[in-house]
Amino acid sequence: MRFALLALFVLATAGLASAQQPAASAPAPKPGDMVTNPAYSHWAHFAVGSSVTQKEAVTLADGTLVESVITAKLVSKSKQKLTVETTVAAADVTKRSGAADESKTLTTYPAKVKFEDIHTPESGGYSVTTGKEVLDVKGKMTEVEWVEASTTSSDGTVTEKDWYTVDVPGGLVKQTVTKKKADKVSSQSTLQLVDMKAKRETAKHEAKKS
Repeated sequence: MRFALLALFVLATAGLASAQQPAASAPAPKPGDMVTNPAYSHWAHFAVGSSVTQKEAVTLADGTLVESVITAKLVSKSKQKLTVETTVAAADVTKRSGAADESKTLTTYPAKVKFEDIHTPESGGYSVTTGKEVLDVKGKMTEVEWVEASTTSSDGTVTEKDWYTVDVPGGLVKQTVTKKKADKVSSQSTLQLVDMKAKRETAKHEAKKS
């Protein structure tokens, strides 16, 4: 979702990826400016082959539960772009209902993008809040940063909250999404980290690629 890109952008500009951001005195980016792509930066400091596995559970208005396991793996990387392979596999409860077992997609993230591609200005019916809290990330209590975004339209209200840390490939530790229509919940989903294979890129290896 676009919210996820916005979350990464907000956290990056707030200092989560401060090592890759301009100094605080630098002018704020504006439409047309090329800025660091947060989706790229949250993968770039990990070695090719690093991966993260998350489990998503979606509860529909009628009580139906749809579960899936999502694995994202860094398959290639350069100074200009990187590619992530995402595999979505049906969890047992979904397989029993006859859903397709697995799908794979490749997504390429350029290192730089236009400011307007990842930033949505706040407007009527749209709001963003941020904060910090401590979560258990693979058995380690870790301070993470979160972004909560809500938008209201004729289709109802969507509220998404994303928790991020630079210690996880791709950054995302947890995500919740609630959709409401006429003040009634039409669906709720929770995505959580269940496993990761994270190998940080060494400074020596990065220097060789430059």
